[in-house]
Amino acid sequence: MNYLRAASLLTLALLVLLTAGCLSVEKKEYRFTLKADGSGEGTIRFVNILSSDDNGKDVSFKDFAELVTDYLDGTKFEDDYPVFHVTGKKLLEEHGQLVGEVNFTFSSFDSAGFLRTAKCDCCPVLYFINTDKGQETVTETSGKVHTGVAPSPFIEWEPKARELTLKTTLMEDTSSARSMISHYRMWKERK
Repeated sequence: MNYLRAASLLTLALLVLLTAGCLSVEKKEYRFTLKADGSGEGTIRFVNILSSDDNGKDVSFKDFAELVTDYLDGTKFEDDYPVFHVTGKKLLEEHGQLVGEVNFTFSSFDSAGFLRTAKCDCCPVLYFINTDKGQETVTETSGKVHTGVAPSPFIEWEPKARELTLKTTLMEDTSSARSMISHYRMWKERK
């Protein structure tokens, strides 16, 4: 698999969540655990999932229903990212915000978007960030962010790193978006 394609696969897949309907997310948190054989597991957290009005109309109820039926109960994420074997999905409330969490495993290092220039633990671990649409900005990572040396920014981790984390921001100004936490609370009470 072309490494730039593999590197952008995860980001592209996650953007699907954001482009469906009027759903938005303020931040994302990624955690990957790599195994010696190249496989691993990961968690992606979508922090503060929001709804944007459609032509001035509040569509947050529809957006929440879509989030539950297509992503949580449905297979939209799995269909869009067949390289990941989803092991769990959930919605929860944290600090008054709606959070989505997807847990998964992957069978190979490169299928999850990682790159190592040699097939050994002697080279650093690289992860390219897809910034084609400028939607995701790295705010924190357990690695080192490099910009201006490749077509897109990338993160570098030490050769023996096994726990890789990064946090990104997608929306700095959330004032025009609607929280869906009230819909989540009603849904949770009825479950």
